[in-house]
Amino acid sequence: MSRERHEAQVEDTSTSEKVERADLGSCDAKFFDPNNAEAAALREKVAAMAMEDMLKWLDYEGPEEQENNNNGNSLKASFRRLSSSNSGSDWGVCRKYSRVAIYDATNSTKARRDWVLEECTCPVKRAGKRTGVIFVESLCDDQELLDQNFQFKIQNSPDFKGMSKEEAIADLRSRVEKYESQYETISDDSRSYIKIYNLSSKLMVNHIYGRMAKVIVPALMAWNIGTRPVFICRAGQTTDDGNTVVNANHRKASLRGDVLGHTGRRFTDALAEYILSEGIKFMENRENVVSLDTGTSVSGLRHSNSSCDFTDMPSLEMPFSAHIMTSTMPRAIETATWERLPFPVHQISNLNPLDKGDFTGMELEEIKEADPDWYGKLEQDPFRTRFHGGECYEDLIHRLESCIIDIEQQVAPVVVVSHVSVIQALIAYFRNSPVENCTSIEVPMHTVFKCTPTSGGAWNVQKVVLIEDTSDSASESSDDVPQSPTPIWGDKKMVSPLAESKTLKNFNESGGSTSLNLPK
Repeated sequence: MSRERHEAQVEDTSTSEKVERADLGSCDAKFFDPNNAEAAALREKVAAMAMEDMLKWLDYEGPEEQENNNNGNSLKASFRRLSSSNSGSDWGVCRKYSRVAIYDATNSTKARRDWVLEECTCPVKRAGKRTGVIFVESLCDDQELLDQNFQFKIQNSPDFKGMSKEEAIADLRSRVEKYESQYETISDDSRSYIKIYNLSSKLMVNHIYGRMAKVIVPALMAWNIGTRPVFICRAGQTTDDGNTVVNANHRKASLRGDVLGHTGRRFTDALAEYILSEGIKFMENRENVVSLDTGTSVSGLRHSNSSCDFTDMPSLEMPFSAHIMTSTMPRAIETATWERLPFPVHQISNLNPLDKGDFTGMELEEIKEADPDWYGKLEQDPFRTRFHGGECYEDLIHRLESCIIDIEQQVAPVVVVSHVSVIQALIAYFRNSPVENCTSIEVPMHTVFKCTPTSGGAWNVQKVVLIEDTSDSASESSDDVPQSPTPIWGDKKMVSPLAESKTLKNFNESGGSTSLNLPK
């Protein structure tokens, strides 16, 4: 048995680091002239350096992969380890690690693409290192889109720093003309490729198979360079007495059916006011930025005015549009239901909290007592250890893929109301931090994570506290570095740690406020 894990890396031939390594200096339109032999040689050198770095990364074996390979007959060993495992986790299963690299270069000629294939798939150079190659070609013949794209490019690219708007546009147009003079579109249907026309208005897919292709194509259709923010928060608090003692059956019921308490309703009102304020700011800021037609359409017809091309507009009287996504838990739906902003609420079961199976509603201490062997595995590998009859975080990541694509494709503000485990995974995505470490990300109650797109495709993530709670943990030394081997299943009220003990958060995602001390 095997479990796949995917990692990603971008090798960009235009990065300043590689430009400096190749001593290229400044690059204006003349640098891209095919008749400039010296510049052409330097471009080839940079491309080769990026290719070399990429292949080294693709071939790198992490500690776990080396351990699998050092077991001799890894398949037989994995089954032997699997048969001796009585837990619901993947312990003992031989995992398959996959890496996806993006070779970000022009690759605009048949000769360059032949070279890329040769370097990646040559049976001599790459013996025993199977590597698949998919070419992605972006084509645009819509002059309005091109003009908008040019404006966005000169505003955000460091290549045009210090130039006037007219100079930058002229230089960019000259650069494009030089590319066009030698451009060769992909025409060999024996190769795997994806063609994107006029942003995501149309796609052509050729010889694309497998799970990765199933993810790549929707993602390419969804990604856009719009300025819409994404707001992510937990459902409001369901109980106002964090010290109430409840039995396991009550906790199990509260995971599914609890409605908001007084503090949770306060948070709902504060969230509505915050989203209203941010939505109005978004609409105002749209007047000062370049807005691109992403191809997204409500009616199936392309709109000439992209500012009208929003989804989920409930009425013409609304000040802005927004896409609201929640889990199917009543407390999450209630948190996102606002009388003043009656947006449609999309209830999505994929945003439900991590399924803890037989351990649903149990505290860490109770799990440790009931199944100490499984608990030990949870401490060693909180990301991949699966709950009996339930999920592990690795499973959660897979079911969130469609939600992330839904978020990415929006051109209006997005609001996501979910639960700790789901939000931990989403924040790792938007921060571009290792997803294996997401179990250590703290997700405080009554706090919104505001994710704002930045130039280059990254996201800026900031926390906005809507309701101060002095009894919650006041310090967060690091969201990205695990403070203990045990995952943070919830951000509950902290208690003073006893001598020679460590405080571990419980993983009851019901919205209550309890904590748990375990001895070292």
